Amino acid sequence: MPRIVVSGVPTTASRHIAVLDGMRALAIIGVIGYHTRPSLLPGGFLGVTLFFVVSGFLLTRSMVNLLERLRFSYPHFLRGRVRRLWPSVLATIAGTAILVYCMAPSLLPKVRGDALPSALFYSNWSFIFRKLSYFQSAGLPSPLTHLWFTSLIMQFYVLWPLLFVLIFQLCRSRVARAAVIGALAVASSLEMLLLYTPGQDTSRIYYGLDTRAAELLVGAALAVLMHRHVGRQDDEFAHDPPHWQFFSRTVHVHGRELRVTGQQLVNALGFALLVVFCVCFAIVDPQSAWLYRSGYLLFALLAAAMIWAGMHSGVFMRAMGAKVCSYIGSRSFSLYLVHYPLLIVLNPATRATPLPWWGYLGQFALILAVGEVFFQLIEAMRGTPWLPWLTRAGDNAEPARETAGERLGRRLTASGNAGVRMLGTAGTRFATLTARLRPGAVVGIVAGALAVLVLMLPLNWQAIAHARAVQLRPELALTAEQARKQLAKPAPAPSPQPEQPKGTDAAQSKGADTAQPQVSALKVPNNLDPSRWQCDAAAQQCSVRMLMIGDSVTAGVAQTLQQHFPQAHIDGAVSRQFATGEDLLAQFLGSGEDPQVIVFALGTNGAATREQAEHVVQLAAGRPLYFVTALAPVDWTAASNATFQEVAAAHPNVGIIDWSALATAHPEYLYDDGTHPNELGTQAYEQQLYNALCPRD
Repeated sequence: MPRIVVSGVPTTASRHIAVLDGMRALAIIGVIGYHTRPSLLPGGFLGVTLFFVVSGFLLTRSMVNLLERLRFSYPHFLRGRVRRLWPSVLATIAGTAILVYCMAPSLLPKVRGDALPSALFYSNWSFIFRKLSYFQSAGLPSPLTHLWFTSLIMQFYVLWPLLFVLIFQLCRSRVARAAVIGALAVASSLEMLLLYTPGQDTSRIYYGLDTRAAELLVGAALAVLMHRHVGRQDDEFAHDPPHWQFFSRTVHVHGRELRVTGQQLVNALGFALLVVFCVCFAIVDPQSAWLYRSGYLLFALLAAAMIWAGMHSGVFMRAMGAKVCSYIGSRSFSLYLVHYPLLIVLNPATRATPLPWWGYLGQFALILAVGEVFFQLIEAMRGTPWLPWLTRAGDNAEPARETAGERLGRRLTASGNAGVRMLGTAGTRFATLTARLRPGAVVGIVAGALAVLVLMLPLNWQAIAHARAVQLRPELALTAEQARKQLAKPAPAPSPQPEQPKGTDAAQSKGADTAQPQVSALKVPNNLDPSRWQCDAAAQQCSVRMLMIGDSVTAGVAQTLQQHFPQAHIDGAVSRQFATGEDLLAQFLGSGEDPQVIVFALGTNGAATREQAEHVVQLAAGRPLYFVTALAPVDWTAASNATFQEVAAAHPNVGIIDWSALATAHPEYLYDDGTHPNELGTQAYEQQLYNALCPRD
């Protein structure tokens, strides 16, 4: 992430380490792949662990060198970290607010809620207290969610120097210091293990500094162990190479002699670890329990081993320091800041089909271009070369000169007016703090501060966001009557009919023979008898005694459904799980309720298993039962819908209302979260349910 450079101090702490560029590049590729919707790299979130280890390593390495020279100043050290992070974070907040208002206004209230916590570096704890999950932020996640990382890093920057100074003074040897740091890492990992409860939200342990500190501390311990005394060049161990470098053995493979050296083994270790991370990016499940049972600590140790292998001269070090790795690694922080808001906007939840391969390449190219602009304007300090392998600023830095802001502040300070002097003093301090920043970074600070202040104003931000959303999507302003008229313009088309096993739609097959009016659904229960209730097609009124159990989608359309199905019992609740719906169905039926039809509309908030669906069929006790297919921008809805169809094929009294197919074909039916129907979608939902219960004329 942000580079740690102690300017003006000719120490090894400012010496470039090529392997870290490769690790940053690997990490940001994983993170971007994970955040792409749908996720291209399900385990790409492990890139954050790489960033943590690198950050802990660099921060501690810098402090060790300063402490040895008795030049460590906590205020000066902290000021440097703030100067590195704050301009970029504030500029990200400002840019995201503008981007969201222009292109995805439904996200504006979420930006407002996270702007101040992100600007003041406590957003990770804000997410914890609000119980906002990192892994279940489907639909409309906040475009500033990713700034939890910068908040946690700044908290570490504030606290770790104070603790490390104490460790440095009390422990005189590298081994003792590393042992203490290692013990702290184990304690952090143990706390994560104890706080983890299977099936419960993991926000507390994923976002918390105390539980994620292990990964940072592993990097810190490595920095202490690899430290060489003042004046020693430690990047390639040019002095006093370790004993393993003299290792050499001859092995026989299929009659041929091969010489194996210590350097070759270290290079092989580095490449093996690189492969491990690449494979894990592709296969690791973020919900896996073992991650919270020392899994993150294990990956941190592997990352530390990769740094160790890459700090010894050899082919692995050269590969990780290649120009493409050096470039991407040097821009990794800028890419991290800009990629998430861009991906959220470029991949709206209402998009039901994945992009073609060239679409993803176009998005990645855009992220790279925006990241480069952000780096040059905001993140890079004065004197930073255009490309990382060109001459560095430290090699030919110009003497510090008084900036225009400092001159203005000095003149105001000399004024006889006390208020003007105070203004001049504050201006001088601000100018001094931002002296090494590029003009774009100063503009970013001001713009970010103004954005936070504006977003904190007590305005009706929901109304502002809705007004802008209506400009982009006029269908969001339709009333119920207007929506019904719009749906009535074209003849309603039946839902797409996927290929089904023979005999799965007995009612429809029978209708083809008898020429009797039939209801319309993907599959109709064979014992559904519309003659038992009255249907008024003109008013879309149906007197069926229906029991409908669902989640927030059902809750959103419940009022409209109740108007058209006055005898129905409709129960919907936000975030309702499938198992909760099973319990409710058993409770309602056990209390004496005897519905003519049961409609089960769950599966949005969690995957439905075959056993659960079979249990619902068992509870229905032979009554006509409809499963409503779920639609949400999450991975499990497709599996749940497939389960519903399998169960329906096995039970004649079970049917399918395919809301997922209808809404997928008509994204204009949904709000921007890709899950909940707007007014147009609500009327379409009601019509689909009516058609599944009442015969067509």
